[in-house]
Amino acid sequence: MSRLKRLIHEIHRRSLWQVLSVYLISSWVTLQVADTVTAALGLPDWVPKFALVLLIVLLPVVLATAFVQEGVGGREARQVPTPANETADLEAAKRPPERGVHHHIFTWRNAIVGAVLAFALLGVAVSGYMAMRLMGIGPVGTLVAKGVLNPRDRIVLADFENRTSDSLLAMAVTAAFRTDLSQSSVVSMADEEYVARVLVRMQTEAGAPLDYDLAREVAIREGLRAVVAGEVSSVGTAYVLSARLVAAETSEVLWADRQSADDPTAIIPAIDRLSKRLRERIGESLKTIRDNEPLETVTTSSLEALQKYSQSLRVLEGGEVETGITLLEEAVALDTTFAMAYRKLGIALGRRGRDMARRVEAYTKAFEYRDRLTDRERYTTIGSYYQLVADDRERAIAAYRALLDLHPDDQTGLNNLALLYAAQRDYEHAVELTQREIEFYPFHYLGYSNTAYYQVALGRWEAAESTLAAWAAALPGHPRLEWRRAELAHARGDYEAAEAHLLALREARKESLRFRAVTSRALAWLATLHGRLAQAERHEFDASAADEQRGIPGAAFRFEMVRAFFDSYHRNRPAELVRRADAALERYPLDELEPLDRPYLGLALGYAYSGRPDRAKEFLSAWESEIDSLIRRGVDFRHGARAAIALAEGRFEEAIDGFRAWNARTSPVNGLHDLADAYDRAGQSDSALAVYERFVITPWMARMDDDVFLPRAYERLGELYEQRGDTAKAIYYYGKLVELWKDADPELQPRVEAARRAIEALSPDT
Repeated sequence: MSRLKRLIHEIHRRSLWQVLSVYLISSWVTLQVADTVTAALGLPDWVPKFALVLLIVLLPVVLATAFVQEGVGGREARQVPTPANETADLEAAKRPPERGVHHHIFTWRNAIVGAVLAFALLGVAVSGYMAMRLMGIGPVGTLVAKGVLNPRDRIVLADFENRTSDSLLAMAVTAAFRTDLSQSSVVSMADEEYVARVLVRMQTEAGAPLDYDLAREVAIREGLRAVVAGEVSSVGTAYVLSARLVAAETSEVLWADRQSADDPTAIIPAIDRLSKRLRERIGESLKTIRDNEPLETVTTSSLEALQKYSQSLRVLEGGEVETGITLLEEAVALDTTFAMAYRKLGIALGRRGRDMARRVEAYTKAFEYRDRLTDRERYTTIGSYYQLVADDRERAIAAYRALLDLHPDDQTGLNNLALLYAAQRDYEHAVELTQREIEFYPFHYLGYSNTAYYQVALGRWEAAESTLAAWAAALPGHPRLEWRRAELAHARGDYEAAEAHLLALREARKESLRFRAVTSRALAWLATLHGRLAQAERHEFDASAADEQRGIPGAAFRFEMVRAFFDSYHRNRPAELVRRADAALERYPLDELEPLDRPYLGLALGYAYSGRPDRAKEFLSAWESEIDSLIRRGVDFRHGARAAIALAEGRFEEAIDGFRAWNARTSPVNGLHDLADAYDRAGQSDSALAVYERFVITPWMARMDDDVFLPRAYERLGELYEQRGDTAKAIYYYGKLVELWKDADPELQPRVEAARRAIEALSPDT
């Protein structure tokens, strides 16, 4: 009480203008505190506004009290206190005014107590509001608190209905609304790819508009609870954007709102407000919503660029990759800082399978402008850049971990982080992530495909079979499933089944040039494994022809080089590789290709294997001078090229180190046959035997191309075990060669006969 008395006494000493100045300063501080507390605690937006209203209401009271008390206190109230009169002043302050009722009402004690009570009432109102919101009580209760939606529920966004003369406007609004809603930490959006896959299962045309009725059908089919629908209409030069959240099963409108935009430049901020209102109603923290950057900051401020971007999404969904790339290039030309469009451009270029230079440039630009992205997009972009461009796995892993901390169900994060763990041979963690992916996305092939892949790497063959069976149950007839079955059969040594799966896949997708190329090349590898080189050459020709029709740069040149490699390796004709490679280079000049499309490293490897390290060095040097150093960091093939050159020059230890590095950076089987050969030529037969055996027994799903070296490994293992006197193992590996090459081309049969004679000589009953 003594402090209140002193405060009242101090106020009595001040003039009306002094009191007003102090009040205005105190009000400004109060509003700043209200803003800070509102932002920090995630309070409603109306808290600072109500605080301002209270301060405005209190202002007349303060002025009236100051005026009345000015008259009551007179000059005596403003005398400077001294030890002699301080006690008297305090006693005077205690005495009630002697004039008029208003002097009893307009006292500083009443004013201060009234202000405290008003702000206390505001605090009670805010506390009640937040409690009702979090407990799902009344109209302010969130949908999650009410149990209408669950945390991590996925919702379907229908295309906004267009009621304007601009046919592309609604498409742009849909894309922007999706971007902002994707920032939600409570619910997640069913992304475009997910919806597209559902539409395929519904036998709906790819890329078809997703109107409200179709979106609701998708949600019901997938067991998703809600659909967001909206419309864009124009009123003169202004626009009205409305949206509603609808329960999929009952069509009950759970939330609805609208925002206006005075002109096209105000449309993106209006979308931002509309989306944030929905996120608030669903149950997201107000603090989290406010922490997000404005939508135009994390997308683009150019409505025209946004329209090009949204149009590209539609055509890419429909499989029109070239048109999608063109539209994305137009979008980034309109807004050179449009990071989201750059990232999508990098993905689209990757789908096309060429133009590596442009792809790297797109990812680099997206990374450069990453601050103009949502948290989800930003971490994805950082991870993609470090994974695909800068070759910094640790930073890529950190980015994807941060992404999954915010959005545990993000499919890109789950998939890419699993890939990075697998690259470090940490298959246990990789499987954990892909199995989580299956839980979140049971109707997407990727989780099943990669889970089986990593299970094989762990030697869990039955688990991999079960995963493929679950895939077949969830997505019957999926074309990639047949490919994985072929790989799994091959990895287990069931080559007949592998060939049957490949032929079935090629027949089922005979209209697809891509699948024709992929299956024909795999059949070429399979034929090579069995020593049917002429047949392999025909399959490879078919694959290269399909690639050429697809517009893949250097397809014809690749075919010539593969034929030359077959001659060099399997027919032991190194001079033939050199002759054919020289002829192919003359026929297909490399300068007609983009630098990143030129097979410098493959040529370096081929010439080194053929005993021409001088020519190999020329191509390695060209690669190093023409390819940007940042890109070179991410190319593991360079270790193999350098090691092959060292081996050709007799620098065995350097070759061994190089092939080890190559294997460490790629798959568990890649480069092992080269490493074993390097040990062999260095006279380290024990190491050669160990690595050859490691090559043939290591479980790995995608070993079709590496297994073209398997016959030579079996042959050499038989010889090495024979030299060591281990007849049982020598017979075993000679037998593996005989079994593989029993129907090999006639020119390879002498090696088969040699293996048979060795078996006979080593057999105990001979």
